[in-house]
Amino acid sequence: MSDLKKFENQDQQDRFFHILKNGMRTFLSTGLIIFGAMWLAGIVGNTNHHFACNAENVVKHNRENYFLRDGNYFNGGDFQTQDFVLKGKNSLKLTAENPFGFGFNYEFLKGNEEVVAWVWRYAEGDWKVNGKIAAAAGGKFWKATEEVVETKENGWEKIQFKFKIPNFLQNELLNIYCWNPDRRPIYFDDFHLVIQELEDL
Repeated sequence: MSDLKKFENQDQQDRFFHILKNGMRTFLSTGLIIFGAMWLAGIVGNTNHHFACNAENVVKHNRENYFLRDGNYFNGGDFQTQDFVLKGKNSLKLTAENPFGFGFNYEFLKGNEEVVAWVWRYAEGDWKVNGKIAAAAGGKFWKATEEVVETKENGWEKIQFKFKIPNFLQNELLNIYCWNPDRRPIYFDDFHLVIQELEDL
């Protein structure tokens, strides 16, 4: 506090502390904004991982055709079709001969995640109810659903799958995919997968 004696007058001292106060306020505000942005992005707090596939881009990977989006590979690239499409130019066509597609592997589960997946499905008849999203991990876990959460006038249905990863699957690999067990074709488009790491199960 001995430096306070160097101020020539009270007005100069008041201006100094005013600038210091505003500087601290700006520093704290900027810090809060950065922290909030990091929290929303999942850098701090709970972590979100979002993966998506729209069936538009097919590439060769490990000698097989995969869908590629945002650097992530989804299987079923051989079953790309233009027969029926939700949006864009292509979709995924699954049949009894080729029942699986949009398959994605998520490695190193922590056993504290919540998983939400959704996809749009379409068929020319009521057998589209057989189109599912399924998940498996380490031979210890399997779930599937065909729950419809939204329907469009053109017949496309959005199905959604939400579940928590049990802690006994820690370090296992999660495989999540679309599945058509019916002999008649079902079309899938605009697949999304969100995995959120939770602090508590």
